[in-house]
Amino acid sequence: MPARDTTGPGRRKGAKVHAAVDTLGHLLALHVTPADEQDRAQVEELAQAVQSLTDQSVTLAYVDQGYTGENAKQAAQTNGIALAVVKHTEAKRGFILLPGRWVVERSFAWAA
Repeated sequence: MPARDTTGPGRRKGAKVHAAVDTLGHLLALHVTPADEQDRAQVEELAQAVQSLTDQSVTLAYVDQGYTGENAKQAAQTNGIALAVVKHTEAKRGFILLPGRWVVERSFAWAA
C-alpha cells in the first residue's frame, strides 16, 4: 500500500496517491489525499476497500515504512489484515529488490 507523492521533493502542496494492488499488480483500491496527511492514517480506508472487493479474503499486506505504527496495525487488524512492513536496507547503493514492494511500484509505473 505505498503512497506516491505527486508534489516532488520537499514540497507540501499537492497530493499523495495510496494504492493497494494484488500480487500481479492489479489495482484493488486507490485513495488520494493531500500531501501533508500521514500515510498511516489511510490504512483503515484502504483495508476496508480491499476487503469489500475481495470478500474478506486478504490476510496479509506488504507496506512501506510510511504505514508503520500501532494505529495503522490496529486499523488493518480490525479488517482482518496483518501488515508486513518492508524496510529499506541500510545500504542505499545499487539495486536492491525489496520483497513485495516492486509490485506496487511497477503498477505506479504502468499508470504513469
